[in-house]
Amino acid sequence: MCSLFDTDDHAGIERFLEEVGARHRERMRYGKRHRPTSTVSIVTARNGDAEVEDATWHLYLQKDGDIYKPHKKYWSINSNWRKLPQRPEYRHSRCLIPATSWVESQHGEDPVEFGFGPPFFFCGLYKSWEGGELLSCSIITLPAHQLTARYYDKSLPMIAPASREFCRRWLSDDPDTSIFERYLTPRIEYAGHALTVTPLKRATSTEHAGSTRALTVPPDAGG
Repeated sequence: MCSLFDTDDHAGIERFLEEVGARHRERMRYGKRHRPTSTVSIVTARNGDAEVEDATWHLYLQKDGDIYKPHKKYWSINSNWRKLPQRPEYRHSRCLIPATSWVESQHGEDPVEFGFGPPFFFCGLYKSWEGGELLSCSIITLPAHQLTARYYDKSLPMIAPASREFCRRWLSDDPDTSIFERYLTPRIEYAGHALTVTPLKRATSTEHAGSTRALTVPPDAGG
């Protein structure tokens, strides 16, 4: 489960969004330790072109009077890869979620920060509410990688490859999801950068408790 992530405010994010052709980059919400149910930035192409939009980080909402709140019965900040075939959003409402790092902990202890260095996209799903005026989202999670399981043994977020073509196809409303099957495997490399892990004093803190370590696998072992 990815339950905290960062989107650092630096020029790299602007260039990154520009490279994938995302419009309205001025809407980008930056911040440290985005929390579940908060408003975060996502990229959709629901209006034709890729654009940055606001979304509530909790896929299922419920109406409470005149406002929508996270659904109390369905905790949905993440979408497990095994359940994707049953999700209509996977076929029609896919999104990308800009990030620079995320936080995990093993059974609530020994929190660590994961990242690659450059910004990246989580692969996600979104839903629209109130005729499209409100969006919500979730991050797709894959099985843990063999080298990340010691830090968090349940899952690893799905990271979009550094490919504009992949991003274009992911954001399309093409219902054929078979082209994405080969990406539903945990990987710890992004655009030539190894996944790094840094111990934290607390999950919600940015204060490190140890040195950063790069996670690498032998070239012939995949990754």
